[in-house]
Amino acid sequence: MKTFLFNILVIVLFFGSILLLHAQDKILPNRFTMIDKQNPVQPQRTHKALILNNYDLKYHRFFWYIDPAQRYISGSVTSYFTATSSLMNNIQFEMSDSLTTDSVFYVGKKTAFTHTDNSLSISLDPPIANGNLDSVSVFYHGVPPSTGFGSFNSYIHNGIPGISTLSEPYGASDWWPSKNDLTDKIDSIDVYVVMPSGNHAASNGILVSERPYGNGIVIDHWKHRYPIASYLICVAVTNYARYSDYYVSGKDSLRIMNYVYPEDSVAFSTITPVDVKIMGLYEQYFGPYPFWKEKYGHTECNIGGGMEHQTMTFLGPNAFNFYTLGHELGHHWFGDMVTCGSWEDIWLNEGFATFSLGLAYQYLFDTNYWYNIYYQGLRNDVITQPQGSVFCNDTTSVPRIFNSTLSYSKGAYLLHMLRWKLGDTDFFQAVRNYLNDPTLKYSFARTADLKRHLELQSGKDLTNFFTEWFYGSGIPIYNTEVDQLPDLKTKVIINQTQFNSDVSFYQMVIPIKFFGAGKDSTVVFDHTYSGQTFDFNPGFRIDSVSFDPQNKILYYSKTITLNQLTANQDIPANKVIISPNPAKDILRINQNSDVLNYVQIFDLNGKQQISILLKQSDNLLELDIHTLQPGMYILKAGTQDWVLTKKFIVTK
Repeated sequence: MKTFLFNILVIVLFFGSILLLHAQDKILPNRFTMIDKQNPVQPQRTHKALILNNYDLKYHRFFWYIDPAQRYISGSVTSYFTATSSLMNNIQFEMSDSLTTDSVFYVGKKTAFTHTDNSLSISLDPPIANGNLDSVSVFYHGVPPSTGFGSFNSYIHNGIPGISTLSEPYGASDWWPSKNDLTDKIDSIDVYVVMPSGNHAASNGILVSERPYGNGIVIDHWKHRYPIASYLICVAVTNYARYSDYYVSGKDSLRIMNYVYPEDSVAFSTITPVDVKIMGLYEQYFGPYPFWKEKYGHTECNIGGGMEHQTMTFLGPNAFNFYTLGHELGHHWFGDMVTCGSWEDIWLNEGFATFSLGLAYQYLFDTNYWYNIYYQGLRNDVITQPQGSVFCNDTTSVPRIFNSTLSYSKGAYLLHMLRWKLGDTDFFQAVRNYLNDPTLKYSFARTADLKRHLELQSGKDLTNFFTEWFYGSGIPIYNTEVDQLPDLKTKVIINQTQFNSDVSFYQMVIPIKFFGAGKDSTVVFDHTYSGQTFDFNPGFRIDSVSFDPQNKILYYSKTITLNQLTANQDIPANKVIISPNPAKDILRINQNSDVLNYVQIFDLNGKQQISILLKQSDNLLELDIHTLQPGMYILKAGTQDWVLTKKFIVTK
């Protein structure tokens, strides 16, 4: 879903005749702002799932009368379905009590119904046998409520009225009788919209016809022949200006339709062609555009960001930019073709769309500068809410489902780390296998389905990864010590603590880059426990170290200490051992041989801190540190011949 204004990432704006290759001029590197789905300001009503789920939807025919000058809808919805229970004598739809049901027809005649508590229950006489196909037609009218992100909105642009819909997650039943869940996709739909002349209706699929329907009235007919979730069905009506872009692949081409306000058509016609480049990139990594037989498109309306309605993304006026266009197009693989099977797994939609945009930053620009900025922005966003889990544990809350930090940023970083952990070949092949799984394609998926395909392709067990990074909350803190001896042998000690986390340890492969003597070397360490020590020889004297230089992994903070030992300092790092780390009130310092005569504690600003010696023996010092504030500190300990520097954390 796309309508968020949230502080995350980088917006790329295109104005005038600026094309992709010159887009760097319009990226705002200090603004991490993503336009996707606007924070829900509409009232929320509790979503009540159907009591009876005894049918499989096959088809909807919508026939709506919509005047954009009035916040009102009337018309009918004809639904074809097959019974999934024996002798089905009742069918239910979710339908807002704000709407009025005029009549319901079954087998060519009116049938009894009740419409209460946001549920429409229809009697079926005669009953339908299990597996048989039948239909009902519901005629209704009313003023829809507008919940969540604005399920049914009326507005004015440049003095002209407009109507648009945005049903994710639970808003479809605000404006039509629906099976408003994530269990049953509709195989196909037809949409007929009757409206005053001078207006155009935008919707899913192919525009079949536009024709007069009476004095001063026109009717548009759209048809869509791919399976579609109820929340992805859409309509928008106003005095649109229209133009098309085309994506060419081989000898075929895909039409990209654009329905925009007349006052914006000139400016936006220079922006939307960027989707041609993004489409080609996504096809390379994910496979063919999923709705190739029909179209892709953009419709301007009064929302705060974008919404990935199937084959026709709705965008607010400020959302016609590289960032939102790339995110919403990614949804047509992740969210539209393969849809999360529960709002608990919304990251399969939003995390993947956010990750997809990262590919556009990586491959459609001349350098990786903006790609690195993008993932720095994602990490910075996660740091603002590090205690949350990607797994959505409250699907009654629309803000929690579409939490920008957890479902978008952290979800995308989880995928980014899986790509790093598995390698490009296995990761992208597994993603394509996931998208083409016949049980998932044009249907629903859960996190376990993605995990299964990643494991089958890579041969790696990812149970710990998903336990730690998907279900777990919080993120790690890394404290790395690098000790190099005169013969260039180097010891790397990687310590990990957690920030606001219920995870005891995050396993990860960690890249560290070493520089010196005009050379550099990147070493990847398989970090499986805190305090793990690695030995290697870079072949040069190290003068600086970069932890995770390409933003491959997610963490709250990191520190690096480089100790260069002289010829008389052939001292192993375990010459001095501090414990516990993190410490609370007491810090113990163990030395293997020499008696320490130099022990000092400094904060990260270099200010010496006061501690009290509690106990001293040949091999142990105990310091009282209860007066130290929580944070990271530096211990310097040694003799007149050598000194080692170590970092430790104080918690309370």
